[in-house]
Amino acid sequence: MAHNPMREARAALSLHPRCGAHCRTTGMPCKVPAMANGRCRMHGGKAGRKPTHGRYCKATVMMRREVRSILWALRQLLRDDN
Repeated sequence: MAHNPMREARAALSLHPRCGAHCRTTGMPCKVPAMANGRCRMHGGKAGRKPTHGRYCKATVMMRREVRSILWALRQLLRDDN
């Protein structure tokens, strides 16, 4: 029988623990191999990383800071007029 690395890889993968997530509609467990925290990459296995887009990206954070400082300055200006 010829040496087949794919067969060896599948055999090693079958011994790996599975993701602990379950499907909401069918209740069947996820069949993907789990990472160290017991979940696959699709169900939160990489959730410990820092967000790189959206609400917490540097540009958004800086824009919110700038808007807050402008609002603070306007409030101070309105307070001083009264």
